[in-house]
Amino acid sequence: MRIGILGAGISGLVCARVLAQAGHHVTVWEKSRSLGGRCATRKFGDHVVDHGLQYFTLRDIKIREEVQKLCGAKLKILPNPILVAGQDGEVYRDGEERFYLEDGNNRLGAILADGVLVRKEVEVKKIEKSRKKWRVEGEDYDVVVSSCPLPQTAALLGKKISSPGYDPCLTVLLEYLVPREDSSGGSAYARMDPTGRDPLAWTACENVKIGRIVDGSTVYVIQASSEYSREHLEQSPEYWASDLQVLLEKLWHLDSEKRGSVFAHRWRYARSCADREMLSDLPAGIFLCGDSVSESRLESVWQSGWETAKKILA
Repeated sequence: MRIGILGAGISGLVCARVLAQAGHHVTVWEKSRSLGGRCATRKFGDHVVDHGLQYFTLRDIKIREEVQKLCGAKLKILPNPILVAGQDGEVYRDGEERFYLEDGNNRLGAILADGVLVRKEVEVKKIEKSRKKWRVEGEDYDVVVSSCPLPQTAALLGKKISSPGYDPCLTVLLEYLVPREDSSGGSAYARMDPTGRDPLAWTACENVKIGRIVDGSTVYVIQASSEYSREHLEQSPEYWASDLQVLLEKLWHLDSEKRGSVFAHRWRYARSCADREMLSDLPAGIFLCGDSVSESRLESVWQSGWETAKKILA
């Protein structure tokens, strides 16, 4: 079969890899230059910082074995604790194993894409019926899989949904010109607010990831709460980045005089909502995977990619 997959996030790439290994002709279409979707990493000055997925768990034995086989020594355990904000040192899910990739979590996308045809920087605007096939960007396919966020998939199929079905997330990267050992963060990797009431839903120090941050600097990642992100989503990044930076300095006891570079990013579709709509009555030959049909956790979207590939092969 000729199979087109829309979106080079984790679920789309997992699905593509399984189908390609089964001998089918697979093309992945991706609108950006990068792979891995929200499993995103960027160069931040001389630093390497995860600004999407901060870490991932490998509770599922099959997925753990697959990731270990694919990533080898690049797969690292994150030993530092995550503290619950305002709870006097309470550790979030104490004892849970957390992982990251040495060169950046987006490397997982590049590893999964090895051997798969990916056409980057092409934004697919629609999927058209072409006799018994489906046409994408002038090419005909027996099967098309969308791993895009729900609103994008609905638009491609000409369907309407009443709400996006995702929580947004405003993210800020902040550099401080002070060594990690001279900062006041202690041994903690991150602080998080499970209540959703604090604008700082997540703050993390990237220095605990080996080889990521150059000597003499400390880099923090802020991910704002869904409520704060929704309220400020359309405002100027300069405003909310500055606002969140002041809150970070208070929480981590940082010296504003040591501020360095700042980078702000909007994740419009950061995390799927539990009560999101589901697209039904899909035409024959159209399949969905990713967090339009699953949770947004890496293991969930990975499993979704596997399951969708199995349906197609069946």
